[in-house]
Amino acid sequence: MLVDFHMHSTASDGVMRPLDLRAANKAAGIKMMSLTDHDTIDGFMTMLKEPDLDIAVIPGCEFSSTYKDKDVHILGYAFDYTNKELNDYLTFFKESRENRIFKMIDLLAKDGYDVSVEEFKETFPNASSLGRPLLAQLLIKKGYLKTVDEGFETLLRRGSPYYVPKFKADPLDVINLIHDANGLAVMAHPKLIKNDDYVQELLQLPFDGIEVYHIIHKKEDEARYRKMAIQRKLLITGGSDFHGIETKLPKAIGDYLIQSESVADFLHVLQAH
Repeated sequence: MLVDFHMHSTASDGVMRPLDLRAANKAAGIKMMSLTDHDTIDGFMTMLKEPDLDIAVIPGCEFSSTYKDKDVHILGYAFDYTNKELNDYLTFFKESRENRIFKMIDLLAKDGYDVSVEEFKETFPNASSLGRPLLAQLLIKKGYLKTVDEGFETLLRRGSPYYVPKFKADPLDVINLIHDANGLAVMAHPKLIKNDDYVQELLQLPFDGIEVYHIIHKKEDEARYRKMAIQRKLLITGGSDFHGIETKLPKAIGDYLIQSESVADFLHVLQAH
């Protein structure tokens, strides 16, 4: 059975609407998926309102946090999506994200860049969770950038005159939030932390699992993080991290496939939830 527990829709920084994304997964033969938009469950709620019995959708969210000035993303799964504290936190984070991006747009506009908050809203009307990837996409549309990565290396990088610091959530607080909503907390794409010493330090926190299978992880990365998971008796998960952005892999749903056997223990826990 094919599964995918990491992907993004227009509710955050993906290009496909939630229902279209689910349909694409179904067409690719994926039987179980989780939509893990950044700091929002709006896309999941859209799916929930219009169920498709041919594909199982697990509640999911990719929560932002910071450790020693490194971005640490934490995937929450199978949580109670009606939990008040979780929803209050997501509302707070949404407002924090909006304020940050709007400030960055204003700084760019004041320096002569032809961008505005109004145009940003018109360009991404379905986005619930705003971030630099969306602003980079707008700058690409306006001809100032060629790729999202270029944006993160130039105009939108830390230290740029247009960069506005984000709210820094503590990883332990995020894990506790997920656990208090009866969910599972998984470290997302540990290779992107770019420091395995930090990964080892973070794994002393009460994580439930590690995303061993990810589009950027090579075989040696998978082996290394699988070993960490086994040593700490953590669940092994995986996902494509599909966005649909032209310059970002995977190019299409189904290009990166995960067999259920590779994440069997995680599936067993999900079924018991």
